[in-house]
Amino acid sequence: MENDKLLAGDTLHSNEPEMQFMIDSAVPASDDPDMPSLTFRVVVLGTVFTCALAFTNAYYWFRSNPIALGIPVVQLLSLPAGWALAQVLPRRQFRTFGKQWTMNPGAFSIKEHVLISVFANASTSTVYALELIVVRKFWIGTPLAFGAGVLMSLTSQLIGYSFSGLFHRILVEPSAMAWPSTLVDVSLFRTLQALMTDKHGLAREMRQRQRLFWIALAGSFAWYFVPGWFFPTLTMLPLLCFAAPNNVVAQQLGDGYNGLGMLAVTLDWSTISSSYTGSPLATPWFAACNLFAGFAIFMWVITPIAYYANAWDARSLPIYTSNLFAANGSVYDIEAVLRDGRLDPELYEEYGPVRMSTQFLIMYGLCFMGITCLLSHVALNHGKDLWRTLQAAVAELRSGRSYGRSGAERESIAYEHSAYARVPGVWYAGLFVATLAMGLGACQGFGLLPWWGFLLAIAVAALLTVPVGLIEAVSNFQYGLGVITELIAAFIWPGEPTFNAAFKMFGYITMRQTLQLTRDQKLGHYMRVPPRHVFAAQVAGTVAAALVQLGVAAWLMHSVPNICTDAGAPFTCRKARLFYATTTIWGVLGPQRQFAGRYATLYWLFLAGAALPVPVWLLRRRFPRSMWRLVSLPVVLTLPGYFPNMPTHNAAMFTLCCFVFNHILLHRRPAWWRRYNFVLTAALDAGLAVSGIIGYFALQHVRVNWWGTQDHCPLSFRALDQRVVPGT
Repeated sequence: MENDKLLAGDTLHSNEPEMQFMIDSAVPASDDPDMPSLTFRVVVLGTVFTCALAFTNAYYWFRSNPIALGIPVVQLLSLPAGWALAQVLPRRQFRTFGKQWTMNPGAFSIKEHVLISVFANASTSTVYALELIVVRKFWIGTPLAFGAGVLMSLTSQLIGYSFSGLFHRILVEPSAMAWPSTLVDVSLFRTLQALMTDKHGLAREMRQRQRLFWIALAGSFAWYFVPGWFFPTLTMLPLLCFAAPNNVVAQQLGDGYNGLGMLAVTLDWSTISSSYTGSPLATPWFAACNLFAGFAIFMWVITPIAYYANAWDARSLPIYTSNLFAANGSVYDIEAVLRDGRLDPELYEEYGPVRMSTQFLIMYGLCFMGITCLLSHVALNHGKDLWRTLQAAVAELRSGRSYGRSGAERESIAYEHSAYARVPGVWYAGLFVATLAMGLGACQGFGLLPWWGFLLAIAVAALLTVPVGLIEAVSNFQYGLGVITELIAAFIWPGEPTFNAAFKMFGYITMRQTLQLTRDQKLGHYMRVPPRHVFAAQVAGTVAAALVQLGVAAWLMHSVPNICTDAGAPFTCRKARLFYATTTIWGVLGPQRQFAGRYATLYWLFLAGAALPVPVWLLRRRFPRSMWRLVSLPVVLTLPGYFPNMPTHNAAMFTLCCFVFNHILLHRRPAWWRRYNFVLTAALDAGLAVSGIIGYFALQHVRVNWWGTQDHCPLSFRALDQRVVPGT
């Protein structure tokens, strides 16, 4: 298989037999090309769920305690809704534009179930443009017109489809591009869909899967109320803090929120399977090893050595925080150096430069190292094959024909789409031209970016999509590159926060959206959903979600008194205020001031990152069967890039769970693992999602005060050589 040659010799694919076993355990082995797919029921339910989730998520985005309804809600609710429509809708045949169709083609199919989820997945997060719209309205510059928001949203959300189409042969079609998180969805769909069949006709194995699914879902649902509301100490049990309640160093090392998380354990599945790491049961063991190695090296070795050695005068600040500090150790007041939303040099000279915690500096250094390491790694391991594949894709786009595939490739489960027409390249090209025109119009008409800055941002997104996608497709982790786009924009346009935010939106968010779309396309691939139907559902869902969320934002900003202020509680716009702070820091202070002087040495890490993959690549070629085949530096550098926002105590528990399920059980009980692993994690995640939503609405005003709700590491946020109490 030509595309699978991309995998030859690379550490990410040295576990290919295990990866194939994971795929075979979840993905159905057969397909029914006549099964209903894009139907009237999909359009109705997809629109309803998309609009409902878009409205809810946008509404709560403005609140001080935001909540996000995720795709498990749609997966659970759309099944009975689809079944109900199959019972009540008429089966009369209609003819429209020469096409015959019906509202009710029969039983609600699993492909319809998948398409409704793909449709609604666009609404599970708010459009990034919303943050820029709110900041422009209340804090920086002049408010943006509603039309500007529409153009920005549609451009940043839709232009990714063009890239996902261009890179489809690289990131979707090769069987080794597993996208492990989609396997959980596949198992959930198959388990739920079995409920719609005759129970007496179910195989014994499927009945056992269903029993485990509902038991685990009920247990996860009930248990989360304990650590989530009544006993939050179970979310983090800091053993070092318990052992030394008056020792600052012990609490700095042991706290999982404001410290390094050593010997801190958790009994909360939402912490183990967090939004930062995903489910450990869906993560390949080799990827978890690389991730934990990077975490342990940078968090438990380098950070304490640098901090207690007082590098950069670190001990005068807390060890683990994303706050920025002034020279005296107090939190940096960015407003003190601004005049009319822009930096005032005189005020800046008077107030002084920014200081950062050791771990925050290490995170920035790893971001600098990571981007060049990623590009170097992909160039060394995939360069030639990527070039050949891109040439073949371009040739196909020009000719409109598919290049040949081998017999083995046609037999692979990842390629059983021969009965379905592929999405024509001209569809992707047309969408790219349309969204490019919208983006240029928004940037030129509303002063978001110079026209060449917009094109540069799109080029950055296109350049980074394949390297980042190759890593995520096999490891379940997406390398965060938001800092890089902020850095580029800050160097090009110092003192322009709007330019900085817009460049990040079109550069980084476009790439992130592309990979989300690619993930859904892989899900459709596994479930044998016609590619054109997946494309239609994605585009329709994206447009509907963007318009609904912008409408909700406009309504709230014009109807809620004192919105986005403390007086407007609970509509305090917490996320927008954080976005304003980071935008101001990068767009106003810029790297010229933020990384000047004592922090300038961090720039050398760009060079170090480019050189780092070379010795590993040489060792892998020299010793192809040694441990070096399992080392992946981009994956090693991934997890530390989430700090200091990510709690530090979940990495060890995540790795432990992955070790138990995806190493021990996978090798010693492969039959059990094949039957139940993905069903179990799907049930735990679904129960957690439902419990979180119900608990939010039912218990958000309930306050319980006892030992199990107290902070057991009160000294962890203190500086070792304290001058000013942090936060003042």
